[in-house]
Amino acid sequence: MADVSFNRSRFLQVCYAISAEGHPRFNIGTYKEKKLHLVLKHYFEPLTACHEIPHAGYIADIRRADGIVEIQTSGFASMKGKLEAFLPDSAVTVVYPIAEKKWVTWIDPETGDIQPRHRSPKKGSPLDTVPEMFFILDHLKNPHLTLRAVMLEVEEYRMLDGKRSRSRKRGSSRYERMPLDIYRVYDFHDTADYIGLLPFAPGAVFTAKELSEACGFRGRRLSAAIRVLERVEAIARDGKQGRAFLYRVCEIPFDSDCNREKNGV
Repeated sequence: MADVSFNRSRFLQVCYAISAEGHPRFNIGTYKEKKLHLVLKHYFEPLTACHEIPHAGYIADIRRADGIVEIQTSGFASMKGKLEAFLPDSAVTVVYPIAEKKWVTWIDPETGDIQPRHRSPKKGSPLDTVPEMFFILDHLKNPHLTLRAVMLEVEEYRMLDGKRSRSRKRGSSRYERMPLDIYRVYDFHDTADYIGLLPFAPGAVFTAKELSEACGFRGRRLSAAIRVLERVEAIARDGKQGRAFLYRVCEIPFDSDCNREKNGV
């Protein structure tokens, strides 16, 4: 079982406490640690004595007796060094937030004017974590590593500083993300966790194009997702159909610990 229990009430309390310290509408340019990272850190570990702890030449976001928690809000490309240092002597949980529901608010950096927010048509899925895992491919089968997708409602603040369109939206920069609610927490720890999220049943055969249509992955993200799923033995290459490779969803291993107790949240 990869779904993890969570405390929505406490999450909302943390969001309120963090947002009360200041709000992007009134404090543009004043933040050092981003709100999304700060909320997740305080939610997964309320004791600030466990925050920002030196370990093996790096600073761990959270370090407790039961292991290390890293909050990774911008992808996994920078995680390789930390995992190489942390995993030999510690359990590591990497928390990756995904916006299942997102609101976008535009800010004019010259005037400070803020446009009314609008709902983004994009909807995130726990599977969005999979292409990011390509950057830490060599660590995915380490039993000490858990990757945790946290599905959220998020308000994203973006600067109208793009130079590729009249509206200045294309090529714009993201200023801040503030979580508003939590919907679901999903852990990737063993092969069964990956298979359980695939849009195909165990034993089903599919092409990369069909995976793309089902999950929305394109280009490099699609190639990365396939490499990851092969590495964790969730899928296996199974011949060709014309020029296209066929992939088969593996059967869930009999020794998969589906009732494993998860890290407390």
